[in-house]
Amino acid sequence: MDRVLIRASISEQLTRPLWGTSVRAEDRLWLDKNENIDSDLSQVIRDVVQGLPSYAFSTYPEMGVLYDKLSNFLGVPANFLLVSAGSDGVIRSAFEAFVDPGDVVLYAGPTFAMYEVYCKIYGAVELVQEYTASQDGPLLDMGAFLSLVRTHRPKMVCLPNPNSPTGTVISDAEMKRLLDCTRDSGSLLMIDEAYYPFYENTVLQYVNDYDNLLVIRSTGKAWGMAGFRIGYGVADAKVAEALHKVRPMYEANTVGVMVLGEMIDRYDEVLKSVDRLNQAKKAFLSFADRHDFKWFPTYGNFVHINLGPRGDKIDAALQTCVYYRRAINHPSLLGYSRFSLAPTVEMERIMKVIEGELND
Repeated sequence: MDRVLIRASISEQLTRPLWGTSVRAEDRLWLDKNENIDSDLSQVIRDVVQGLPSYAFSTYPEMGVLYDKLSNFLGVPANFLLVSAGSDGVIRSAFEAFVDPGDVVLYAGPTFAMYEVYCKIYGAVELVQEYTASQDGPLLDMGAFLSLVRTHRPKMVCLPNPNSPTGTVISDAEMKRLLDCTRDSGSLLMIDEAYYPFYENTVLQYVNDYDNLLVIRSTGKAWGMAGFRIGYGVADAKVAEALHKVRPMYEANTVGVMVLGEMIDRYDEVLKSVDRLNQAKKAFLSFADRHDFKWFPTYGNFVHINLGPRGDKIDAALQTCVYYRRAINHPSLLGYSRFSLAPTVEMERIMKVIEGELND
């Protein structure tokens, strides 16, 4: 197609990976995208799917039941909610509803890649505060971040808590300062809590007090439902109303809507899975300590490990059995590799491979 027909912000500034260039083999552990592959939770979800009525596969979704269930589950009015095709759907809707070309959008880097993508699609001016390296892992200078809010008065501020890929969190006190600062600057504050309840601190309780706050959550992490592509946002009624104005014809698919509704009733199974993965995290970090591998605290369903001087050799062995993020290319994470968490029995497979290379 003649590039003249394509918007300049897309044709000249935006590149995206093509589907089909990388297909994960089923005989390897998938620990590269922070999915929840806990087989016990997957079985619960499988049972739910098998119990769905046949029309779940042939009809468009009836959203009302899920909105009511989420309202009761979260303790917020239904008109504070937007269900979407993954939490990414809420983010896109926020850009569509609030960001005009030339508006400033502030976020910290490295972070969720779609912030940059949507900034380019919608013609926003990107303002990025970079994480820096420290002895305790990536560090975000919140004083400098707040100064950017006050100086530039961005239309939108995007901040995952915990952040990925860094795994870091913003303290409750810092978050309260950010809430006040963005309210004063007239900025929409988008807090992405995709990893809740791996990290249980939340700002959901503030949606009644801050009409500029949008809280986003995913079912692709703790809930083990990445394949269903369903998430939601919570905000003041006026913000939610604006988000609904730009939503697609149907916010999500029928199967995902029905399964999430059923899994809300089985939330204890989600919490059990989170506990299993946290136990696996402890075991993996204890293994790292025994072998003097450096690591730093993370608050999602993943860990960062520095595999040391034999890292290349260990990586070659791991490539035969597991997908993971090897050597993330950012100054705050240099030397570290990221492993999503799996139940202990699966993490032990990785430990055995690493130990074999160390003993070779």
